[in-house]
Amino acid sequence: MGAAAKLHNDYLSDQVFSITSNIIDIAKYLEPITLKYRREFHSIPELGWEEEKTLALLETTLLKLINNSDLNFEVVHKTGGIWIDLTIDPELPRVLFRSDIDGLPIEENTNLPYSSKHVGKMHACGHDCHIAMLLSAFQAIAEGYITPQINLRFVWQRAEEYAQMRSGGERLVEEGVCANIKHAYGLHISSIKEAGVFFSKPAAFLANTVLIKSEIECSGGHVMSPNLGSNAIDIMTNILNTLRGFEKLVFDPEEPITFVPSIAKAGIGTNIRPNSAQMCFALRNFLPPSEKNRFIKAIREKINTIIKGYPTANVSLFEVSEGYPVLVNQPKNYTFVKNTLTQAGFQTEQSNRVFAGEDFAYYLKEVPGSFWCLGAKQGAGWDHHTPKFNPDERYLWQGVAFWLHLSQFQDL
Repeated sequence: MGAAAKLHNDYLSDQVFSITSNIIDIAKYLEPITLKYRREFHSIPELGWEEEKTLALLETTLLKLINNSDLNFEVVHKTGGIWIDLTIDPELPRVLFRSDIDGLPIEENTNLPYSSKHVGKMHACGHDCHIAMLLSAFQAIAEGYITPQINLRFVWQRAEEYAQMRSGGERLVEEGVCANIKHAYGLHISSIKEAGVFFSKPAAFLANTVLIKSEIECSGGHVMSPNLGSNAIDIMTNILNTLRGFEKLVFDPEEPITFVPSIAKAGIGTNIRPNSAQMCFALRNFLPPSEKNRFIKAIREKINTIIKGYPTANVSLFEVSEGYPVLVNQPKNYTFVKNTLTQAGFQTEQSNRVFAGEDFAYYLKEVPGSFWCLGAKQGAGWDHHTPKFNPDERYLWQGVAFWLHLSQFQDL
């Protein structure tokens, strides 16, 4: 390590040490309100682009804090969500802190006293936790518990779960959320990672999320005459079985790709051979575009080959939606955050690439920054997007501390 780098690291370490105990005290002091926020938002999950109750509660809470604060806040409403600029000094850089706010179309089965009040909808990916952690950090700053050393943009974004449509993140980037931003940060809770561990990785971290949708048509008919024409269920089953593990036949087993069926639909009656079927496949990958396109072409050719073996059958739809781009962390920024957290006494870990998708990728295509996850596994740990998803609330204060630490540094 060069002398200049060592001096910088020593200076950073001294800075972190001097503020860490105060930040931890603040984050733990605010823990009851953080849990209150989390539970309030958890009980009213709304799907992407439908988050009216969520936004109303969020804005009411924020405006109350702003009206009681002496700081200079500006509230900005956009289609993709709401952001609030805090200007400490016009000469200082501005960094962006982002939370997502939407839920999922899942019926909750956690038996929590604050379970979803909305039938068939659930915060099954932790966005309620994200709202609460950033909101508590905002409160700590608005109420003067800690003073930022940079200008901040707090973002609460709609519709992160909309990978196959224009998501809230993509829309906000179009609406200028990254304008005049030096660095952008995101934080995600994890229910399957060891509690209390912050993890991420430099460069490519989260995957490109392609959706392949295929529909087939055939004659169908009465179940009494299986010899006449074709049954869409037979064809669909053949396609699903043939494509199982297909990526391993096209690529080397070590290539960064997963290919999983996510929807398979056919049939409307017990005495009818269906004449149509729909299939969707989730293709998560870190492949170069040419290799990804080669794989998609091979899938289409394989489906066409199978279809030719059935009379009157044809592919009526083969549609590819690109989804979110690969999320790429700036290595220098990743190292800065990792060192900051480590020197503050938190446990950090460099992750492998993860086949999750995240529309914060659009932010990081515009400005440098990094996206982090906080482990909050509880018991066996129910996975994201399941009815029993329930991260351990006892670690949410660490997410508040994450944001407060990043508010204390003007530059890398």
